[in-house]
Parts: sequence; structure tokens; C-alpha cells
Amino acid sequence: MYKTIAFKIGILIVGFAILTQCVRKKNSTFSYHHHGYYYKLLSFDEEGLTQNKWKIAHLSVVFKTQADSVFWDSYNNLNDNFFVRLDSNEAAGHLDKCFARYKSNDSVCVLIKTTDFYKEQFNLSQIPYFSLNDTVVKVYFKVREQLSENEFQKIKEDNTKKETGRLIAYFGSKQDVDFATDSAGFYWVERPDSLVNTCVFENGDLINITYQGSFLNGRLLENKPQNFDLVFGTPDQLLKGLNYVIRRLKVGQNAKIVLPSRLAFGEKGSCNGTIPPFTPLVYDIRINNLTRK
Repeated sequence: MYKTIAFKIGILIVGFAILTQCVRKKNSTFSYHHHGYYYKLLSFDEEGLTQNKWKIAHLSVVFKTQADSVFWDSYNNLNDNFFVRLDSNEAAGHLDKCFARYKSNDSVCVLIKTTDFYKEQFNLSQIPYFSLNDTVVKVYFKVREQLSENEFQKIKEDNTKKETGRLIAYFGSKQDVDFATDSAGFYWVERPDSLVNTCVFENGDLINITYQGSFLNGRLLENKPQNFDLVFGTPDQLLKGLNYVIRRLKVGQNAKIVLPSRLAFGEKGSCNGTIPPFTPLVYDIRINNLTRK
């Protein structure tokens, strides 16, 4: 009798071990999606599958090398402001299309071809040194919450208020912020002795400038000042706010200004992930030379 019971228990243990092994094997595999990436659902919330009214997802996202070294995460790089729209028809890249497929509390691991990843996420044609030997980049994300348009608008308003608070802290007071405000929407930190009321540049003029950007805490965006030639009147050469500043200056003048996020990288941040959303930036700028068209 005892031998029979022991035999049955042994069978159960072996069966459980086989079942566990099968489950682990199943969870360790990735499925291929026709949009060009591999994915594995780590966990999901069944209630989330019925939520269809939401328009925007708030995500926690981590980028890892093939050896599992973290090189970017949404908490530190985007101040926890990683939002995507859930309409997959509007999605452009591999990740956007993947994000749009999941609901609240879903956790997913995605494998994306290294060249595709850096091109789409950071607009890089060259792969960074830490991923040179990798065939894929690992992306771990969790859908923290799904939001309606009104809820998302409230978050944007809260972030705008926080940005205003940072500007007040930088200048010293609300009155100092008001005094520094230019009619174009940026803020003067150091202004030239004489500002032009009418722009001295004409469309097509070749202007040589030197500029350097930083965060409000003084951390530089570039290692050294950038020397740049621009054709005045041609869009998308510089940030919108810097174009406004140039219109206020003459050749040989220097200025130091603060751009609010709406005149810099806005509510999405920079495309390379180095500048978070709703981030005001400080710029030193000089007009070096002018060549008429």
C-alpha cells in the first residue's frame, strides 16, 4: 500500500516537474509579429482587455543591450513622461505599433533589430559602441495606465505648472520672470545693450552663429559651443525659440536666454531622448557674421 502511494506521489512530482518545465519553455519563447519585431507577453490584466475607450497610454519603458545592460529608461530620461497614442493606424515605428496593442497592466518584452531601433528611436544611422556586437535591442515596457483625452490634458497642464515653478526658481521670483519675458515668449537672462525693433536680416541671408545650450541646473547639452551656418527664413534649422532670438539681435551681439519647452522640444522631448518633455533650456548665442544673399 505504502509503495503504491509513494509511486503515485512520485508520478505526480514528475508530472508537475514536466508541466513546470513546459510552462517555462513556453514563457521563454518570443513570437514574431508581421510588423517586424519579436515580442513576449510577461504579464497581463484580463480586465484591461475590455477597456476600449482610452486614447493614450502612460508607459514605463527600459531599453537594454543584448547583455541586459540598461542604457535608457523613461523614468530618468523622460521624467516619467512616456505617453503614446493607442491608435495603431497612426503608429510609425516598430515600438509604436507594439505599444498600441496592449492595455493597462500588461508587461511586455520586445526584441527589435539593432539598426532599426536606433534609426527609429534616436534617428541614428550609426550604432553606439555599446550595441555594436548586438543583433537586437531589448525593450521592456509596462502599460501603467490608460487615459482619456481629458485626463491627458490634465497631466499636460500639471506639467506646465511644474515648468513654471522651475522658471520662477531659476529667476528668483514671479516678478523677475515677468521682467525677463520677451514678447516672442522666451526669457532674457543677459540681453544686449541695444535690441533691434525691426529684424535686420532678410530671407536668404547666410548667418553664422555660435550657441551652446544647457539645462537650468547648468548641465551642458553639448560638450563645446556649436558653430552653425543658417539660411535665414528657412524653417527647421534651429529650435523655434532660437529663431525668435536671432530676430532680436545684430551681427556681433551676444545674448543669454531661456527657452520654455513650448519653444524648444515641447511636450514630447527631443527625438534622441536626451531632453525630457516640458524642459526649459538655457542658451548662450552670438551672431558672428552675415553674408547677404
